[in-house]
Amino acid sequence: MTARYVVAAHLTGPPARHRNPHPATVVDLVWAHATTADGLDHVRVQALVTADELELVVLLRAETAADAVRTAEGLFGRATRSPALLHWHTDDFNVLPLAALDN
Repeated sequence: MTARYVVAAHLTGPPARHRNPHPATVVDLVWAHATTADGLDHVRVQALVTADELELVVLLRAETAADAVRTAEGLFGRATRSPALLHWHTDDFNVLPLAALDN
């Protein structure tokens, strides 16, 4: 059975950046790199206190929490290959199940 999961991760950039990507740009990059198979429903990005960190949260449809994390890792990995996020990486994945969906 498919369910919705919230997956959150920290997006960390190189410490010597003069300008971080705008959160809206990161949202656009995640959507641009999503495929139908990712089951992406929503993206939220928030700047954190430190200059080289963003909080990245997605709402995904997946079979299990482990599937949701794997999907998020792949999706974020594709997005961070974009020039705007070059040398940025994601870590500290957290997942929260929301609700089962009827197939």
